[in-house]
Amino acid sequence: MRPIRKIAFLLDEFGAASPAQQLLDRFLIGYPRDGAMRKLERSKVSAYLAVSAEANFGMRQEEFQLVVASTAEQAVAGADAVVIVSRRPGTLANEAFLRIALEQAPEGAACFVHGVLANSLASARSFAAKAASRRIALLAGTPLSVTWRLPEMNLPLGTPLTEALIVVQVNPVAIQATPPSPPATLGGAELQALDGLLPVIERRRGGESGIRSVRYLEGKSIWRAGEKSLWSWPLLAAALSRSHTPQGDAVLDGRTQDLAGLGLVPKLARNPRGWLLDHRDGLRTAILVLDGVVADFNFAVRLQRGDVLSAQLFRAPPPAEHHFSRLAAAMEDFFRDGPRPWPVERNLLIAGLLEIFRKPSSLSGQRVEVPELSIAYSA
Repeated sequence: MRPIRKIAFLLDEFGAASPAQQLLDRFLIGYPRDGAMRKLERSKVSAYLAVSAEANFGMRQEEFQLVVASTAEQAVAGADAVVIVSRRPGTLANEAFLRIALEQAPEGAACFVHGVLANSLASARSFAAKAASRRIALLAGTPLSVTWRLPEMNLPLGTPLTEALIVVQVNPVAIQATPPSPPATLGGAELQALDGLLPVIERRRGGESGIRSVRYLEGKSIWRAGEKSLWSWPLLAAALSRSHTPQGDAVLDGRTQDLAGLGLVPKLARNPRGWLLDHRDGLRTAILVLDGVVADFNFAVRLQRGDVLSAQLFRAPPPAEHHFSRLAAAMEDFFRDGPRPWPVERNLLIAGLLEIFRKPSSLSGQRVEVPELSIAYSA
């Protein structure tokens, strides 16, 4: 296994509970893994922060020997592994950082990007090719790709699927009597949805086949699409059944409610939006962004024989947010040249989808063909 003598962090921001802090501290101080605290011994950790000052790192320099670099190039020099963390929610990649990492890191190093790999499919492909030319292992992702599923559920490879659905939120926190919020910028919830659901559905028969078309929905058009079976109400009900944060009356008096069966979802949802994805092998996927309905992330899939499977993507509460420990473990194994936790093609597909989602032409409510997203890969 490859040693990690130096790991470099290139950070857009740093603050308590930020992804940058969660990941840096785990590699600098240690993190729980397999029932014990794990610390990278004899590993030097350097960091470059785009919005300086050194004081932002608190006592980490004195207590844990964090080396604060004055430039990104200085941080990356001689690093066996590079971690890039852009601003929350990770939907806009710092491509300048990634370019420096791929040009300045030694050949044979590893590079992990928290969030989206690049800001366009073309850029993602270019970076992947550059990494391959220098034998640099490259991946991107978030904790949603490796977090616990409640109940624990991993589809056997080759399982035939027909439909999938995931419910996410822009602001996944329990809310009481909050007035409607304005529409949020597209991206953050969609990134979480893709990073959480693709690891499930790419295990289907034939693997991921790529995307044929996308369609954007918002407001009442979401419910009309459900009435026309463009997405599945039974799958939504199955996904919501895994939530431990139902909103509405449950917040007021703790009662249990069938949110879907009682018709409460359209009443609770604030500024709902969604995406319908048609995969090239016939799988249909729905991403529903439903603030105000539940405050956690839940998904459901329908097998070809008709069975419905569902689970919650668990996000551990602050301050520890131990789903970042799961990601740190996957990253450490990746840095040590262990089994690649997922194909880089998943990251290309996510970069391409988020690029499509941001285009005004994709927000018309009409079906948009996306031949450029014919990205096929196996889990």
